[in-house]
Amino acid sequence: MYIGQLLIIMTESRNRGIGPKNEVEHAYYSGMIIQRVRNFVKNDDIKELINWGYGSRSKSTINPKTVKVGGDLGTNGIFAAFKPINIELYQSLLPKHLIMPEHPIVSLVTVDYNTGNSITRYNESMVMIKGICPDGEETWFVLSMPVETWLMMEMGVDWGFPKRIFDITVTKEKTLVLDKGVTHIALEITPNPSINESDVIIPPGNAWGINNMAVVHPLRKGIVLIFSYGPISVQERIQGSVKVTVDRKQRWADLIPETLSIPGVFQRYVPLGDSVIKKIFLKR
Repeated sequence: MYIGQLLIIMTESRNRGIGPKNEVEHAYYSGMIIQRVRNFVKNDDIKELINWGYGSRSKSTINPKTVKVGGDLGTNGIFAAFKPINIELYQSLLPKHLIMPEHPIVSLVTVDYNTGNSITRYNESMVMIKGICPDGEETWFVLSMPVETWLMMEMGVDWGFPKRIFDITVTKEKTLVLDKGVTHIALEITPNPSINESDVIIPPGNAWGINNMAVVHPLRKGIVLIFSYGPISVQERIQGSVKVTVDRKQRWADLIPETLSIPGVFQRYVPLGDSVIKKIFLKR
């Protein structure tokens, strides 16, 4: 697959294939998306929003193994998942729309969304916990979502993501999220050839929950929105031991041991599927 074709796939769901050329265009397209999602949330007759309302673009199935992208293009960062140490807290953090999973898992991710366009590129971090939808499907409820840019923060907050602006650095060796100089989340990976993929907790979808996130809508709290974008193509994956450091003042921090080093990965991937938002209604 050529790079140009890939960039269209990566950006089409956002603005129908037109990459914004400047900040004004980016703000315009983002405003359109915000309004489309608001209209979707208001209309209970519509259960899914595909590619922000433009409909499916997938005319044929792409084999992820055939997609080859060089350089640092794609979503790249450090991914780690583990079992929580406080099950009672875990259950209290899940919204009532979701069911407690048989095997609770916490996912920590910090990534650089490199779309190939400097206007849309940004860093973001996520603390997520696994939940089960009423139909039995797995999803990942977002507890914290630091982000670098004001526009991406405002879009996310409008939909229910717990976003705030932080200083975020992403490298192959370490990701660091700072809140006015205080470490919020740090993930540091030491490559280890003896760690196999079977040693790493890899959630379905291979993106540690990024392509299947859930939030409670801030105005219509009876609705959970599930954000997904289908299959991905992994371009790089390096297994290693991930040292985790978090701000112990955060409520969710009690899910995490004070000293934690776990098998995880540095990974770079590109999304291939449709962007889909689904609604889950709280049953009364």
